Amino acid sequence: MNLRMPALNKVMITGNLVDDPRTNILQNGVNVANFRIASSRSYRGRDNEWHQKTCFVDVVAWRRTAELISSRLHKGSPVLVEGELQTSSWQAQDGTRRSRVEILARRVQFLERADQDTVSEPAQSQQESYTKSDVDSEEEDFEDIPF
Repeated sequence: MNLRMPALNKVMITGNLVDDPRTNILQNGVNVANFRIASSRSYRGRDNEWHQKTCFVDVVAWRRTAELISSRLHKGSPVLVEGELQTSSWQAQDGTRRSRVEILARRVQFLERADQDTVSEPAQSQQESYTKSDVDSEEEDFEDIPF
């Protein structure tokens, strides 16, 4: 029997930026952003006490995603990163060959609002309110759905 494993390389991780993202514009005009996130998990140890373990992960993002990262994210920003693992390698200044595994970000979701740093009082206009006539008119819209 010849079973072939499907090619699957998918990563989803949440965490907080360890430092401000490093962004560059390459000679061909393409934006690139590099950043590291800290992702922590809590667990109960054999001593029945709660412990926390943190994993540090390097992430690289390109083009429009990199532009948005450079303008919106900073040290401590919470993010959800979706992407795939890739290996990057280079030659260090001492001549040794180095490599690392990083996430090639396909999607980065910012988990804090852009205006979160500003303080505002809740306004009545920010809260949605419905009247009985609004609800009745919305229900009529659903009558022509065939299920």
